[in-house]
Amino acid sequence: MSMVKKRYAAIGLVAAVSLALAGCSGSGDGDQTPGDSVKIMVFGSFTQPPFPLAQIETAAEAAVTRVNDSGGINGTTIDLVSCDDQMSANGATACGRQAVDEGVAAVVGAFTLFGDSIVPLLEAADIPYIGNVAISELESTSDISFPVMTAGTPNFASTVSMQAQGCTSVLTAANESAAAQSSFDSFSVPVGELLDIPVEYVDYPANTTDFSSVAARIADLSNCVIYGGGPQDSAALITALNQTGEKFVNVALSTIAFPESSLAQFGDAANGIQVLSPFQFPSTGGTAITQAVADMQAVDPGVVIDETAINAYAAVLIFAQAAEALDGDITGAAIIDLLNTPGTTIDTGLFAPTDFATDAGFFPPIPRAVGSVYQPYVAEDGVFVPDGEPLELAGIF
Repeated sequence: MSMVKKRYAAIGLVAAVSLALAGCSGSGDGDQTPGDSVKIMVFGSFTQPPFPLAQIETAAEAAVTRVNDSGGINGTTIDLVSCDDQMSANGATACGRQAVDEGVAAVVGAFTLFGDSIVPLLEAADIPYIGNVAISELESTSDISFPVMTAGTPNFASTVSMQAQGCTSVLTAANESAAAQSSFDSFSVPVGELLDIPVEYVDYPANTTDFSSVAARIADLSNCVIYGGGPQDSAALITALNQTGEKFVNVALSTIAFPESSLAQFGDAANGIQVLSPFQFPSTGGTAITQAVADMQAVDPGVVIDETAINAYAAVLIFAQAAEALDGDITGAAIIDLLNTPGTTIDTGLFAPTDFATDAGFFPPIPRAVGSVYQPYVAEDGVFVPDGEPLELAGIF
């Protein structure tokens, strides 16, 4: 066995991959040799509400530029294809067909509510689904799925953290939907049972404008609240809770639910809001995240820097590091095999070093999840800043 290491200039990335490496690319049809290019797709919801996340596409483009400008993958450059699911199952299916038709070697960075519409197409074509935010059943269980961020693990991390802060019950607030209720039942309830802490759920209609009655319901149940709705809903609900005169522990499920831009709009009332994430945020000042932000802003100076953007940027780097370690063709099947091989460690500098084959499984409801190290952040003066030591979730379940 030997160790392959590669550093991308100005990023400080290390891909430490324990593999049997013996030689260079082969000579058959479809081989990737220095000077060739390999195609990947960035996919997700870019334009349509409730999650118009254009920053995913921007971040992937920035990361591809970073890899190509740093010499590519052993001389092979990356060509990026983008596909917007238009917030529909049909759109996700169309993106899957496009990925297959264009012969991409991976689909990266996805945030979609319709993962179960694309995963079967990728499975049939041996196309890895890298850095997808695991929301659906197939995204959570498929052997081609390699998620760092999921819909359920932030809830796990938040509940563990809130219990450590003295919470005796935890409530999740979200706008009314079957998906939100299902997420609570699938993820929050098992965590509550594991930690022996009561968990509650309060939802509200999507068109709610007066949150005083919702706040009253919450105050009757718990003073420890996880916010799973959109940023405007979360801000309005926190304002209503503050008006009750009681103190609450406020935790956003992610920076999708409460981005830093919302903190600035919310003013001093946002101070103290918490969020836990597997990713390094810009406030940490780390080399990798500082470079990533600069790269994204070079593509779009107004880009929203949130977890979906950081995740998409990291997903391209995961692909590049894995592809670089291959002995032969850069193909989807080879990437899937490698990432499912114990001893393959990916280190982008944006999340904890990860071996997808051995680190998955720490959260049984999402067996493909690997992001078990969560950094607590707290809002201070419009920015989420680190708040204490990272939280390790592996081994709790």
